[in-house]
Amino acid sequence: MLSVIVIILLLLESTWGFIITVDAHETMCFYDHAHVSDKVTLSFEVMDGGFKDVGVEIWGPGDDPLHHSEQDTTGSFTFTAMKDGQYMLCFDNKISTLTPKVLMFQFHVARALGYYSDPSKRRDDVVEQARVQSMINALSAKLGAVKMEQEYMHFRYRGHLDVSDMVHFRVTAWSVFGPMMLLIMAILEVYYLKHFFEVKQVV
Repeated sequence: MLSVIVIILLLLESTWGFIITVDAHETMCFYDHAHVSDKVTLSFEVMDGGFKDVGVEIWGPGDDPLHHSEQDTTGSFTFTAMKDGQYMLCFDNKISTLTPKVLMFQFHVARALGYYSDPSKRRDDVVEQARVQSMINALSAKLGAVKMEQEYMHFRYRGHLDVSDMVHFRVTAWSVFGPMMLLIMAILEVYYLKHFFEVKQVV
């Protein structure tokens, strides 16, 4: 019974984790629905592009502004929903003229424990359900942070690997080009000296 409850609760969890590219002068928005007393967690980190900064806006239902910043590199926000409705997270790259920004973000909504204590859903193990849900919410938030960090490290690894491959190619090319130039110069010098000391006989 407990395993079934855990599976159901996991299916009820709403978690987003994305890597996106925001072009210059572009604004991208994402939405999720939350009920009163739900716990909303938003986190982001700019991974690449320019000075690694981006504008961030968070709006509640009825165009209620919750957060606004013009140049953020990373951030994490957790709050309790005060209204039912759509919550919006927007990223804008308006301050950049040419450079796109690559960023990773997570949009997580966890239902309040009261949802599982609703009389229409009440069971004998309702207290156990609430405890399991609380542990799942905490575990989900921590796993989301770990996943986000792992994806960021993988992105950084790919960037460093590209630089390493480029340096390796240049070193290899130069190690081949240098001896070839020395060989060509030696041949030209031998030919020039031989031609310079050549004795011509006049008949």
